Amino acid sequence: MELSRTKSLLAHAFRFVTLTLAAGMALPPALPSQTAKELIGEACYNELQQREEKTLWSYRAERRIGNRVFLEQVIETVDGPVHRLLAVDGHTPTPAESKKDDDRNQELLKNPSGRRVIQKQRDDDDRKMQELVRVIPEAFVFDDQGEEAKSEKIVFHPNPGFKPKTYEQRILHALDGILFIDLRDKRIVRISGSLGTRVEFGYGVIGHVEQGGTMEITRVHLSPGVWKTSVEKIDIDGRLVMLKTINKHQDESRTDFEPVVPGTTFAQALNEIGEK
Repeated sequence: MELSRTKSLLAHAFRFVTLTLAAGMALPPALPSQTAKELIGEACYNELQQREEKTLWSYRAERRIGNRVFLEQVIETVDGPVHRLLAVDGHTPTPAESKKDDDRNQELLKNPSGRRVIQKQRDDDDRKMQELVRVIPEAFVFDDQGEEAKSEKIVFHPNPGFKPKTYEQRILHALDGILFIDLRDKRIVRISGSLGTRVEFGYGVIGHVEQGGTMEITRVHLSPGVWKTSVEKIDIDGRLVMLKTINKHQDESRTDFEPVVPGTTFAQALNEIGEK
């Protein structure tokens, strides 16, 4: 497995847990006789149904990479997101940084195949997410901890009886953590977790992910039925064959969400950004 693909599946495996439970919890209150497994089963089914409804949004994203801080305007479109660099380390981008950013967007605009590659990656991620959603009720044991600050606190642990079949499932299954569900909308407010064990691929010959990797994701309510990630922190390490290091250190916050007109294209969003 290529290094870049493995990095991607590690990050997305963390996201899969969050998005699955976040959107999936939009259900009527459970009946007293309903078990946690039955509730999660309904939640996962509900998530699979809701993923058919896609909305577009714009927002500001602040990414911390090493010691650098990058602020971008992001507009979601039907053929991939448009990014515009707004600041670097709290300062206006230099002419060279702005030119590099503009050149990248113009290249994507002129290169439909490049946008299709990006869109295919997004579609592949969506397919993998749906596959993982289906195993959530079997992969974890859930323990309701009661109400806390108008949210329900739930602890989740790996189900020892679950047998992962893919690399993604193995990473997913290694998570222990806590999530908070908004009691009004039955949606995830925040989730945090860590890899409770070292995850090995091919008995460690192919590679591994170190124990202790962490993730934290916070979500915000935008409109009826729509919640989006506002904070995402991922910190994992590992190693693949040929001594290639796996590092995924992501720290991103998103603010100023605004709805985007349905059907907006990459060209239209790029033009809108250029006019601001």
